[in-house]
Amino acid sequence: MKVLVFVICTLLLPIAFIPTISAHEPNFEEDYKTSENILKLCHFFYEEYLLIDSENFKDHHKLFLNAKICPILYDNIAWSSQHPQKDLVLIFEIEKKLGENANYLKEKHVGDPSLIPKWFKNKANLWIEWEIKDKEFLKAIEEYTDLNLISKSDQNSIPKWFKQTTKWYLDETVSEKEFMNSIKYLVKSH
Repeated sequence: MKVLVFVICTLLLPIAFIPTISAHEPNFEEDYKTSENILKLCHFFYEEYLLIDSENFKDHHKLFLNAKICPILYDNIAWSSQHPQKDLVLIFEIEKKLGENANYLKEKHVGDPSLIPKWFKNKANLWIEWEIKDKEFLKAIEEYTDLNLISKSDQNSIPKWFKQTTKWYLDETVSEKEFMNSIKYLVKSH
């Protein structure tokens, strides 16, 4: 009898304590609705993602609704980058995806100035601070307006007056409506 108990204890108990992929869940208590916390969640699940494919990953983590954004981040070129601004780029990607999921990008064309998405404001701020080039901000304007500005023209620079207007908008010197009008004028004149 002692031998049987010993065999059971030595064979079954270790198996009960071996962590499995299905038991792999974050032990930190966070609200996974903010972009920064979703990024933390994605960092946490990255090694697991490498072991299973994207679809299995999404199926496996249905309780973490925003974990479905993680495979998109893993495929982003910034994920494997060593650049110090890597997390900022990934947060922009998260915010963009959250905006798409909430249908914000479709509503932006209604003309309501309060619908300028946060990701676009962040890009504008990076552009004002000279952290991104004109061409990259033009791509953000293209994405926001659903227009093709870069191939439409050989001009990949943005006029100085628009940079000043953007700075005023970010400083809240001009309203969102005025800023929207300047975007519309830039698009027409570009």
